Amino acid sequence: MIEKAALDLSKTTADALRKAERAGFRIAVLGRTVAVMALAISFLLSYYYPINLGIFGITTLFALAGLTSLAAIRTRYEKPARFALFAFDASSVTVLLAFVPLSSGGEIPQNLVFLTSSVQHYYLVVAAAVLTLSPPLVLWTGAWAAGGLLFATWWIMSGMAQVITYASLPISPTRDVYLNTVLNPDFLGLASRVQEMLIVLLVTAIAALAVHRARRVVSDHAEARASERRVQKIFGRYVPASVLRELLDEGHLVPQTRLATLLFVDIKGFTSLSEGLPPLRLVSCLNAFFSAVTDITDQNGGVVVNYIGDAVLISFNAPLPVSDHAERALAASRNILKATRDQQFDGLEISIRIGIATGLVAAGTIGADDRQTYTVYGDAVNLAQRLQELNKTTKTDCLICEATARQAGRHLALTSLGVHPIRNLLSPVEVFTFTDGNSR
Repeated sequence: MIEKAALDLSKTTADALRKAERAGFRIAVLGRTVAVMALAISFLLSYYYPINLGIFGITTLFALAGLTSLAAIRTRYEKPARFALFAFDASSVTVLLAFVPLSSGGEIPQNLVFLTSSVQHYYLVVAAAVLTLSPPLVLWTGAWAAGGLLFATWWIMSGMAQVITYASLPISPTRDVYLNTVLNPDFLGLASRVQEMLIVLLVTAIAALAVHRARRVVSDHAEARASERRVQKIFGRYVPASVLRELLDEGHLVPQTRLATLLFVDIKGFTSLSEGLPPLRLVSCLNAFFSAVTDITDQNGGVVVNYIGDAVLISFNAPLPVSDHAERALAASRNILKATRDQQFDGLEISIRIGIATGLVAAGTIGADDRQTYTVYGDAVNLAQRLQELNKTTKTDCLICEATARQAGRHLALTSLGVHPIRNLLSPVEVFTFTDGNSR
């Protein structure tokens, strides 16, 4: 069952990451379209007519072509389409560097393209890949960018009759020598190209690491939401937000043995009370009663484990750890008794009986894979229920077992009612009640 829960949690996380990647890819494609269209408009304003119209048209087609990749979403081609789009974009920058003439007005050396900002377009492609939240895709894009820059440099260099580099400079060159070398039409600056490739790779690595950390945030958020839904499913809407946050720690819900104090609260004469009442009125009365009991339980650090017909099973120190669980249980029982004496529930008066017992219990979630509940098992659970029934014999409203009294301390004004045999238990038990009067 634990393995099934782990698999479900893993599936939930994977689904969340897939959704995040898909949403990021959509944003990347749309952002790419807007960015390229902005470039197209700038080209329209930067070049002379009619060349500007041709460049604008080609750039616009390039911008709109990327939108076709959205058609692959939710198909088996979705992931290949992502890799293909970013490889295409990186390759387009490479084509811009290596093959697109710098001017139509004459034969200008292509190596002068490195004096423009064209190389920086690679960074735009890598930045768009970051939006997909896919580290492999970011690394893929950066590799295409670095490889494309290497290819463009090689291609341009191979077409040059003479290649002048920084190595052509003498040691401590004069101003004139430096300018004549660097501004020479045959200057390529291989060291700068290598540095640019390294920067592209470093930016890619940093971006991939950032995406990996972002995925961890998405994964943690998905796991937290899955755990929260699991706890809400087990404990229902009666668990307050503060308790819910503590229960999100999986260690509280796995099967375990704990020394806990249990309260079993039951309505006196429920059968007689329900006779003649419309079902909806009865349900409304029970809901009001259960809500009051649950509020008191929350205030004292306990957890309502089960609603059993007209009865409530309450646990202290399981699943939430509290060191003074016996004292808290006694305080809660006093408050519950007072509440039933002082108020009505949907216009009806209710009297109750309470049994309190302390002992080792086995606690944890049980049930089928798709329907689980949290519960506690052990002699203390049975004893609490039997003490609740024993109130009929002792003419009291609340009976407390010896272990609870000893755990809480005898200074809490408890009166011993002696040793009583308990149904289905081999040994009799000394029972206590509150000294300040809870008898009928």
